[in-house]
Amino acid sequence: MKIGEESEILEFKVSTGERKEAVESICAILNKHTKGTLYFGVDDKGFVVGQKQITDSTKKDISRTINEMLEPKIVPTIEIINIEGKDVIKVSFYGNNRPYSVNGRYLIRIGTENRKMSNDELKKLIKNDDYSSKWEEELTNYTSEDLDDNALIDFYKSARECGRLELKEYHKEKLLSILELSKDGYIKNGGYALFGKNAKISLKLAVYATENKVTILDLKLLNGNIYNLVGEALSYVLSHINWKVKIGTRKREEIPEIPEEALREIIVNAFAHANYESMAEIEIGIHPNIIEIYNLGTFPEDLTPLDFINKNLPSYKRNKLILDVLFRSKDVEKGGTGFQRVNEYCLSQGISWNYRKEAYGFFFEFIRTNVHLNVQIKEQLTEQEQKVYNLIRYNERITKNEIAKRINKSEKTVQRVIASLIDKKLITRVGSNKDGYWKIIE
Repeated sequence: MKIGEESEILEFKVSTGERKEAVESICAILNKHTKGTLYFGVDDKGFVVGQKQITDSTKKDISRTINEMLEPKIVPTIEIINIEGKDVIKVSFYGNNRPYSVNGRYLIRIGTENRKMSNDELKKLIKNDDYSSKWEEELTNYTSEDLDDNALIDFYKSARECGRLELKEYHKEKLLSILELSKDGYIKNGGYALFGKNAKISLKLAVYATENKVTILDLKLLNGNIYNLVGEALSYVLSHINWKVKIGTRKREEIPEIPEEALREIIVNAFAHANYESMAEIEIGIHPNIIEIYNLGTFPEDLTPLDFINKNLPSYKRNKLILDVLFRSKDVEKGGTGFQRVNEYCLSQGISWNYRKEAYGFFFEFIRTNVHLNVQIKEQLTEQEQKVYNLIRYNERITKNEIAKRINKSEKTVQRVIASLIDKKLITRVGSNKDGYWKIIE
């Protein structure tokens, strides 16, 4: 029996011996169409040949191969079906977290063939997708009655005060319609994540005794909606960091060691750009040396925060609905200027920062000025030397050019500061200028 012909969303494999080739087809189809179907036990003409000795172990082998080879991860549906007395395996797959790769190779479906994507094609795919999530547009079974009224009212007041909402009087249904958080009486995933009474967005807040995460001094695990958790996160950090008092001509002013505006921007961005399809958990760790904010959301592969600071690049929006709501309450900006403002806030207060991109998430770190320097080292260093020392301590491969941008000084100034740190036997260079790295001398 013939069940069809291969296409850009349909692939046939004769047997499970072609599992690796099958994953390549899944990758290519996802990058082109975000969903598709693959059959084992069907030849390339569409005729059912059957698959012998199918067991639960067979299904597990297919699932394991997909999981090991494909990035980002997906959860396929694997079924055994019988067609005119012959067993075949049907694999249905879906994923919006493009681009997908197989062992580091990015493939695209062209007709019935899988071809390696060019760099231009990959950049275009990333740009067109804009790291956006279709998840937030999907409808839930919840209605407006399942939303947190207090959070919605608080949002309404904030959005009205900053002039980003024109609804003159609070009306829940009209507000949800303006924000595009509901459809046909049901709330979208993004709307429930933002305001749901029983939303399960996770937030981990912790204070650690050392640079690592071995000794926990305080731990708080929260579940709730994004709007409330943003406030919880900011309050927690502000209550666990140092403050200094500035005596003005009229009144006493208390200033946090890290600018509150910068903290808020990064915290909100962590929620706005997280990958909620993967059950994201936002983590904030307060160490003696850094404040670390992590979200389970990938950063554009060939970009860094410095690119957004120096090149005025547009924002890459993973969750457009969520970002729009937070923008209306003035919690975040949509124009891609967030890192620029954070950098300006930090420069104004002499704070250094760092970032780390990993396979499954993004770390942003505020370096706590002088907190971790022992007294002996601290007394040796000027203010500029302390800033450069901090940056090198937490990013051994940082370049002089990048240091210059971080501390808003020329490369010549940075070179003089580095030379001084080397003379004081606090740092050394290992390897060449191009391929080497810095090393802290303990």
